[in-house]
Order: sequence, then structure tokens, then C-alpha cells
Amino acid sequence: MWRPLFLACLLAAGGCSIRPAPRYTDSMSASGVVGDLEERRHAGPGRLARVVKSYLGIPYKWGGTTRAGMDCSAFTRAIFRETYGVELPRTSLQMYGVGRTVASKQNLRPGDLVFFKNTYSGPGVSHVGIYMGEGRFAHASSSKGGTITPLDNPYFKTRYAGARRVAR
Repeated sequence: MWRPLFLACLLAAGGCSIRPAPRYTDSMSASGVVGDLEERRHAGPGRLARVVKSYLGIPYKWGGTTRAGMDCSAFTRAIFRETYGVELPRTSLQMYGVGRTVASKQNLRPGDLVFFKNTYSGPGVSHVGIYMGEGRFAHASSSKGGTITPLDNPYFKTRYAGARRVAR
């Protein structure tokens, strides 16, 4: 009984000639993907600013990892991945262990990770953002969602824990 139905489905679908869609189209060959990743590794402040702009206003959600809601580390990871093609660890504390220490705020460059301690997220290093230049950083704020804030903001100025520069 099921055989005629099965055969009819096979014939209607073109038999065994059904193939899955290719992973990459002609416009995005494997060499194109490699080229795109290489270009991201050397991305400048302009690309960072464009990517950050696309994340501004995304609501804050503790533990969230999607555009429906993100916490500070997911926000930072997503922007870093999209801008530079580099995968960061999941939490701000884990991120604090990657890259090289940036000795002072005067040495910060766009794309450096900036860390804060004893924030609304808890004790120790508990908040992370991305330095944008001109004394500002992008982060996911519990009250504003994705936003850009001056480093000398009174709340963050007293909680600054340091910065890291991640190789790209």
C-alpha cells in the first residue's frame, strides 16, 4: 500500500536527483570567504562603528545572546565577531583573560575590550564593552540596551578594571 505512494513521491520529486543546496554560492566561493575573514582581521574604526550602530538599541537581557536581547558579553562577542571575525569567550570574566593588557586609558585604541568591576552584574570583573575611540565605549547597558557611553561617566569611571587588546 505504501509503495505506490512512495514511488509517486519519488517521481514527483525527481527521483534521486534531489541534491541539497550548496553551502556557498558562486558569489561567495571558499576563497571569497577567506578573503572576507582576512579583510575583517584588519578592519578599522569605520567598520567597527558601522557594526556597533547596527546593535544600538538592542534590549538588555541577562544571559541573552540574540538580537531579541543580549547581555554585555554577548553584545561584545557579536560585534567583535562581525567586525573582526574573531570569536571571544562567553563571559566578561573569561574575556578578561584574553589578549594583552593595555597599560592605561591613554593607550586605548578602537576595538580594545574595556572591563568594569563591581557593576550591577556582581562582584569582580562583571561588565565588558568595546572601546570606540574619543573616550567612548559600546556596551549593553541594563537600562538602555546597546548603547555608547563615555568612559568618564561617573558610574563607569569608578568601576574601570582595565582593558585588553585582542590579536586580530
